[in-house]
Amino acid sequence: MGESSLMHSWVSLLGSLGTIAIILTAIGLMLGIVKPADTMKHIAAILGIVVGLMVIPGILGSTWSALSLWQQIALVAIGIGVFQWLRPRRQTRNRRGE
Repeated sequence: MGESSLMHSWVSLLGSLGTIAIILTAIGLMLGIVKPADTMKHIAAILGIVVGLMVIPGILGSTWSALSLWQQIALVAIGIGVFQWLRPRRQTRNRRGE
C-alpha cells in the first residue's frame, strides 16, 4: 500500500512540475524570450522527461521485485563490474619524463 501511495505522489509531483514548465515556456513565448520555432522542441523535451520519469521507476520497481535473489545479486555484480571497467585508470609515467 505504501509503494502505491509513493508512486501516486511521485506522478502527481512530476505532473505539477511538467505543467509549471509548460506554463513558463508559454509565458516565455508570449514575452518573446523563447523563439516560436523552438517552442515545440522545448515542450517535447519537457513532456518526454516527465513521461520518462513517470514510467521508468514503475517499470524498474516491478521488474526488480519479480527477480529472484540470485538474479538480483548477479545484476548488482554485473553493474559493479561495468562501473569498475569504465572508471578512468591511473596513467603510469615513464621514468624519462615522456
